[in-house]
Amino acid sequence: MKPLFLVLRRMSFSAMVLVTTAIGLDVMAEDYTSRLTLDSTAKASEPYSFQEAKDLNFHSVKIDKFMWFKEKRALSEWDKYETFDNVTLQTIGYDPANRDHFEIQIITAEIKPEKVARGVDYARLFAKEWAPSVAAMKEYGRDAGDVFALGPDNGFNRRERVAVWREDKSLLIVRAGYAEEEAARVEPQIAQFFGALKLDNETTDSIDGAMHLEKLPSSGGAVYSARLPDGWKKLTQNSDPNPSYTGAIFTNSNDPDGNAAVSLFVFPTPKSDMSPTDDQLRQLAAKVVEIELQNLMPEVGFKLDEDVSFVPGEKVGDVDKGFIDIITLQGSEQKIRARTVLSFRKGVVAAVASLTAFPATPKDVATMIHTDFVTRTIGEGLADQLK
Repeated sequence: MKPLFLVLRRMSFSAMVLVTTAIGLDVMAEDYTSRLTLDSTAKASEPYSFQEAKDLNFHSVKIDKFMWFKEKRALSEWDKYETFDNVTLQTIGYDPANRDHFEIQIITAEIKPEKVARGVDYARLFAKEWAPSVAAMKEYGRDAGDVFALGPDNGFNRRERVAVWREDKSLLIVRAGYAEEEAARVEPQIAQFFGALKLDNETTDSIDGAMHLEKLPSSGGAVYSARLPDGWKKLTQNSDPNPSYTGAIFTNSNDPDGNAAVSLFVFPTPKSDMSPTDDQLRQLAAKVVEIELQNLMPEVGFKLDEDVSFVPGEKVGDVDKGFIDIITLQGSEQKIRARTVLSFRKGVVAAVASLTAFPATPKDVATMIHTDFVTRTIGEGLADQLK
């Protein structure tokens, strides 16, 4: 296929680690999604406040027999990701007579805005430091998320539920840890605490405010655009005046290593009421990856891993299919993570895609989750355009 773009810049990629890191969830035989329930009927009657993080003050339920102890202790476990300016354990709550049964930690963090990520990815990042296996994830919009994790701790079968809310450049992290044998009693209390939690203040999102639109080229038909965070720029665009499809690739000027790219392509279908098959979408996703690599790394061969994974919960249009592929670069055996979400609407198939260095290091993980934030933002804007 003739490249749409001419790109001289090369991306450097790291060695492969666990494939589950690139997908998001560890492989589990049991479905743990039911552990992430929220009790929306619970009343937020109890204030929780922080002198040095007032924008994150909130109200939630009062937990019976819990006592709260202020910590204000800096945590360094996440320094390796180079995405936080500080992480502080503010408060710990528990029943003094049964601390091993159930404990809640309230943590605040300040983020680097140029590395902002989705709330659910922050939750997974924190949970992985406390438990080896993330078993379920749930989003509450782009900027809030909740995960359930499994992991033994000091001989006990511990369970962790971690939720994160982003408020501009600040994060509120709530970690609820408990013994598995206490699940029937404790999990409804966690569902109430998380379900009732409401931040006291609404602040302006400066990260959203700094975003800009990049238009895709048009041959006289509909004009599509990508909404992008500060620092992301259109690298090149289709120069053909009558392209069979339209698209653009974007890179991040804040990433000196050049380890990420995102793209938006819109392909017309032969008939406006045509519904592509799963096999056609699979082939199109592979073609999108080919277009990206041919234009970003035109002289490098690659192998696309056929063992693909569906991306759940990525609704953009009426018909969606998502894929995560692992790509091997020929000659070096280095790995790339490719993520492609396809949406069918109004006679077109739209592809929101990304390439990132395979997450072999914490810094690579931070790059990956920021890139997923970018594609999520593009997808949300695309959903409005496809209506």
